[in-house]
Amino acid sequence: MAPKAQLTIDMDATLAAEFAAATRSARTSETEVLRAMVRDYVERQNVPEAYRSFVEAKVERGRADVTAGITQSAEDVEREFSQLRNRLIDTGQQ
Repeated sequence: MAPKAQLTIDMDATLAAEFAAATRSARTSETEVLRAMVRDYVERQNVPEAYRSFVEAKVERGRADVTAGITQSAEDVEREFSQLRNRLIDTGQQ
């Protein structure tokens, strides 16, 4: 069996009471819910370094584009691609 550890958290009393009520309603324990949440968080943080670097680089490029003023609104992009889709449909190039 793996060694045990304890984690103590401080939270607003109202939130703690609501959490206790929610776990009772779900017929589970606060410990089980917290354990599952921690496990899920750790798994989501465990991404390959290559992917993390890829995403960080994309974010930086996006920020640079915003700073340089070379962005388009979602509405403009949708309008442009809607026109393109319609042209392709009209010419039969689906």
